[in-house]
Amino acid sequence: MKFFAKVCGSLAAVSLLVVGCSDGQEVDVEELTIVTTSSVLDQATSMAVSEYAQDQGTTVEIQDHEDSEAVYAALETQTADDHAVIGIVTAQQVSDSEDQELQLPDDVEIVSQAPAELGLVATASTMTSEQFTSDQQESNEADEALELAAACEGLTWIHAETPAGEVDAINAQLKDQGCAPEFENTTGADTDAYDEITERLKTEPDVVAMLYSLDPVIVDQGLTTLDVATDNWPRSSVVAVAPDDDHAALAQDVTAVLDEMDSESATELLRGFHDSRRSVSDLDYEVDQAIRHWLAGQDLIDSDTVTGNFAGTDQ
Repeated sequence: MKFFAKVCGSLAAVSLLVVGCSDGQEVDVEELTIVTTSSVLDQATSMAVSEYAQDQGTTVEIQDHEDSEAVYAALETQTADDHAVIGIVTAQQVSDSEDQELQLPDDVEIVSQAPAELGLVATASTMTSEQFTSDQQESNEADEALELAAACEGLTWIHAETPAGEVDAINAQLKDQGCAPEFENTTGADTDAYDEITERLKTEPDVVAMLYSLDPVIVDQGLTTLDVATDNWPRSSVVAVAPDDDHAALAQDVTAVLDEMDSESATELLRGFHDSRRSVSDLDYEVDQAIRHWLAGQDLIDSDTVTGNFAGTDQ
C-alpha cells in the first residue's frame, strides 16, 4: 500500500488527483469530502488538510462520524469523477505486529500516514507522581507487583484517549502488574471535558489520566508520567484512507499535510486547536485561523495569508 501511494502520489496535479494506476486515468478533483471521527487529533488533522486543500483551490467539506467504523462505511459513498472522498482516522496498530501494521478493513488503502506514533502514557501531577514513587519505595516488598499495588491504592485512573475496545485489556494488564485502582471512562473530545480532566490532574492528588504522550497539556501544565510498563499498551497512527479500487483518491495535498505531522508538530497542532476553542479574550481567534497558523509554521502556506493574533490566547 505504501509503494502504491508513493508511486501515485508523485504524479503532477493542479489540486487533488484521482488516479487509477492500473489504467492511467487522471481526473482533477474539484471537490473533496473528508469523513472523520470526533477524536481531537482526527478533527485537527482534517481541518489542516481542508485548509491546505482549499488554499490550492479545492472545495472541501468535512463530515463527522461517531467512530472509525462509520468513517470506513462512508467511504463507499458514490460521487462524481471530480469529487473525491477520503477518511482521516486514528488507526490502531495490530497487536504484536513487528512491522507496525495498522488495523484497517481489507477494502481501504492508506493514502498517507502521519509519522507521529500515538502511544498512551499514565499522566499525573508531579505531586501524584512523587507520592506514587514514594509508596512503591516504602512498601518494602521484594515483589514488584505488591509494590505497585501499594502505589496504586486509592488512585483514580481516567481513560480519556484509550480506544473503547482496549479499555478492558489495559485494565487487565495493569491488574496483572499489581495495579488495580478505580477507573473512569470519559473523553477529551469536547473542550469542556478536556479542561475538566486537566483541572482534575492539577488539583486532585489521586487522579491519573491516560493521554497520548504528545498531548500538549503534559508540557503546558507541568504534568508528568507514572513509571508503569506500557510496552503492551495500544499504539496508533493518524492515516488518510480511501476505497480500495482502481480509482482510489490519492491526494497530494493530503500527503503534504500528514507528512509534516511528527510528534512535535502534532503537539503544536493540538495546542493551537485547543487554545482557539477556549479563547475568550479580546484577542479571540477562530479554529481555522489557528490551523492556518500551524500550516504556515510548516511552510505549507504563505504566512501572509494567516490572520489573527496568536500570542495572547488564554491557556
